[in-house]
Amino acid sequence: MGLSQKRDELPPRQHSLLLAAIQEFIATAQPVGSHQLAARRSLGIRSAMVRNLMAELDESGYLRQPHTSAGRVPTERAFRYFVDHLNEPAIRFADRTQIELHYSAPATDSTEVIRDTSRLLALMTGQAAVVMAPRLESVMLKQVQLIRLREYEVLAIFVVATGGVQNRLLHTDADYAQADLDRMSGYLNESLSGRTLEQARQWILQQLTEERALYDHFIHDALMMGGALARHPSPVELYIEGSIKALNQPEFADPAMMRELLRALDDKTALLDLLERALTQSEVIVSIGSESFDARLSGLSVVASPYISGAHPLGSLAVVGPVRMDYERVIPLVSYTARALSRALEH
Repeated sequence: MGLSQKRDELPPRQHSLLLAAIQEFIATAQPVGSHQLAARRSLGIRSAMVRNLMAELDESGYLRQPHTSAGRVPTERAFRYFVDHLNEPAIRFADRTQIELHYSAPATDSTEVIRDTSRLLALMTGQAAVVMAPRLESVMLKQVQLIRLREYEVLAIFVVATGGVQNRLLHTDADYAQADLDRMSGYLNESLSGRTLEQARQWILQQLTEERALYDHFIHDALMMGGALARHPSPVELYIEGSIKALNQPEFADPAMMRELLRALDDKTALLDLLERALTQSEVIVSIGSESFDARLSGLSVVASPYISGAHPLGSLAVVGPVRMDYERVIPLVSYTARALSRALEH
């Protein structure tokens, strides 16, 4: 869910008290009591009033009391309220400086830059971090080269703007000379320049229906070569860092919670679905606990953002941790890192 959606609006005193209780719980990972809040937070009201307001928030489903004598802890509904009322939190100066320093060196290997981004996020947040590598179909074509291997076999090499390379072994009906394949490569490079692989695939399919391709054997054969190259989608790669570091969070002292985190990171399919949904967004998305469409993430929170090339989304990155996450810091950190990665990949 985006940051701009406001679901609930509490009266001013309940609003201020709830935000203070959540901040205290994030800081301590312990149930929050009325005396504790009155003493540590500048609320301007007595502890008796704090106690009454907390009871009201309990009845409204924003707080819960784990034990009769204990303080209260925020519910998922409370954390959603908190996130919805952050009003685009600013990134901390120290975080921004560390991110800028990380990307200050010229990028020579885009894959390593993307992989290092997961390490950076894990280091800065103490949580698990995930970066989805660009889908080959979503990146711009740089070069196509066709190479004759032996009779009726051609190696098609596809290079994208981010530096990725993919090969296809093609079995052909005719035995092409290398000179013919060079001409086809030139035609494909000229025709497909500035297109993503998916756009190239659509263009090739359209061209194959045109009359010129039906009668010009050279064009038809070149398009068939290009079509074979674009036909097979590449698997999506996820780079995951910080899973061991994340287990230091108090929530994961519970074996069931620990297994839930490790299972989600190991399986990857639940995270991949959420990361792909982030690709369609123009801002950070925050999935809190049971808000996730996948039950495997129901005890976790995920803060995700896309990174782009020009106007095209390439992939997305995320921080994965307990529902008691420091959203006020993590949300702008994820957003800023996504923008910094986008800039780094353009150079």
